[in-house]
Amino acid sequence: MNKEKPKTLGTVMNNTYFRSNKTSNELVLRAGQTQFQEINVVVSNADKSKKLPQSNPFRVQALIKQVVNRHDNIDNMKFTRQGKILFTTKDPICAVQILSLTQFMDTDISTNVIWENICSRFLIFDIPVNTPMEELAAEIQGENDLDVVEMRRFLKQNSVKDTSPVLITVLGTSIPEAIKIWFIHQKIHHFIDRPRQCTKCFSFAHASRICDKSNVCFLCSEEHVGPCQGPEKCINCKGPHNAKSNSCPAYTKEKKILELKCWNHITTSEARRVFHLQNMKYSEAVKSSPASVELQDTVTLKFEALLQSVNDKFESLLQSVNEKFEKQTAIFADMLHKTIESIMQNMYKIIVQSLETTTSPTRKKKLPKNLDLSTSLPMQWDAGGKNVPDI
Repeated sequence: MNKEKPKTLGTVMNNTYFRSNKTSNELVLRAGQTQFQEINVVVSNADKSKKLPQSNPFRVQALIKQVVNRHDNIDNMKFTRQGKILFTTKDPICAVQILSLTQFMDTDISTNVIWENICSRFLIFDIPVNTPMEELAAEIQGENDLDVVEMRRFLKQNSVKDTSPVLITVLGTSIPEAIKIWFIHQKIHHFIDRPRQCTKCFSFAHASRICDKSNVCFLCSEEHVGPCQGPEKCINCKGPHNAKSNSCPAYTKEKKILELKCWNHITTSEARRVFHLQNMKYSEAVKSSPASVELQDTVTLKFEALLQSVNDKFESLLQSVNEKFEKQTAIFADMLHKTIESIMQNMYKIIVQSLETTTSPTRKKKLPKNLDLSTSLPMQWDAGGKNVPDI
């Protein structure tokens, strides 16, 4: 393995900026004690004007095995469009070994870690402007068990304000909702970058320093000299507004990409790739929605037909039950009438037979007549509470 090249981030002691004095290797090793998904290391040509030479992947693998003894922990390797090589690993020691390289494929190289994958950024407010950044960093690290990588104060020149917000970058992708500073629990606010445009072509995809296009007017999107005379036209969405408008769909899309970058701790390019992939899936779902609507209508019609069939069968069953009930009621009433008539006849016979031996001939003659009358006369109550025929 090549001799390790220390990379010190440096320490700046003032009231506006602070950077940790730990080297990149030390910070990466410290990141292994925090929560993160992956570590990405970029290998590029030491001469910024040149790209790394393209090589057979098998040769690259053989070289990596020679200089990185923890090469088994490399999850992915790919050549980028900028002529660099990106290594992905979850092992901090493996990442440090890659960061320590100074040559690769007979070429002097520089290595850098992508901090977005292993760091979080947030804002705290109302920090006195006369507070040294080094003192603030020591307070945050001592009271909250956080490793501060960088801090930057948002303060305009010649400002007379006594306090200002401070942007803080710490190791780890999981941070608390509040931190303790000088006995005060202060709520933190996740920091989301604002969309930045190239000042030459007004694209959101690259910075001005690497733009190779001609200067255009942000109002009409045309190349001209002097005051703009044409109607407003956005160079990004072709809409009737200037390229710097906050209502531009391209600006709104870029804001969503930066939000995706913040919440998922990924690079801007990776966030842009994920965003386009999500939109492509959504558009496919929208295209297939008419078929879903048609299927829903078919299911609704079949359900309504089934419900109508069930209602018809229920009504038919209810009518049949009513008819049978009416027939059974009529049969029961007829049987009851016949039973009562038979009982009355038997009672009449019993009474007649019981009187044949004890009743005088004259009373026997009147008995049938009196029995016939008793069935049609109203009932009266005697002194003992018994009902007797009113004869």
